[in-house]
Amino acid sequence: MERHIERIFPSVVQISMVEGSQRLNRDLLRKIHQIRTEVPNSRPNSWIFPVYTTLDGADQLHQLPEFAGLQQVILREARSFADALRLSHADHPLRITDCWLNVYGLKDGQEIHQHANNVISGSYYAKAPPGCSGIMFHSPVADTMLVPPYSEINDLNSSAVELPVREGMLVLFRSWLKHSVRPSTTTEERISISFNISM
Repeated sequence: MERHIERIFPSVVQISMVEGSQRLNRDLLRKIHQIRTEVPNSRPNSWIFPVYTTLDGADQLHQLPEFAGLQQVILREARSFADALRLSHADHPLRITDCWLNVYGLKDGQEIHQHANNVISGSYYAKAPPGCSGIMFHSPVADTMLVPPYSEINDLNSSAVELPVREGMLVLFRSWLKHSVRPSTTTEERISISFNISM
C-alpha cells in the first residue's frame, strides 16, 4: 500500500543570521547600556521573573538613531518572510508597531505568551552567551487536545520546541504563535530586542 505524511497548517518560523552583526551588536550594546541607566525596569505585573524590560516604558526603540540599522534589517527580513507567507505587503506595507529591550539574568525566563493584534513578531539577539536559553515555541493546539502517551517525541507529535539562539540571529514568526523562554542557567546576560509588525 502506498502512503505518505502531509504536514498541514505548519507553524512557520524564519531564522536569519545578520551579516555584520558584530559591529551592529557593538553599537547596539553601547546604546542599550545607556538605556538601562536611564529607563527604569517597566516589567508588567503579570510577569513572574524579574527580567529587565522596556516593554511598558520605552517600546519605540526602533525610532532611535542608534537602532536605524537594526530597523532596516528587521523590515528587510520581514518582507522576505511576508513573501514566503504570501502576505500582500506591496499593497499593505509592513510597519514596526513597537520594539523593546529584554535582559535575562541568571534564573530569568519568560512565561508562555503570544502577541495579540499584530501580524509578525520577532526577536533579535544582541547578546547570547553559550548555554543561554533559546526561544521556546508552543503548539497553538497543545492546550486544547488530550495528550496521549508517546514512545518518543519528534517533530510530528511535540507540543513545544526550543530553538537555540546565537548572537546576530533574527527570529520571525506569526504573532499568534505562543512562545516562552526557560529560566537561564548562565550568569552571563542574554539580551534580546523584541518587536511587533503590523500591516
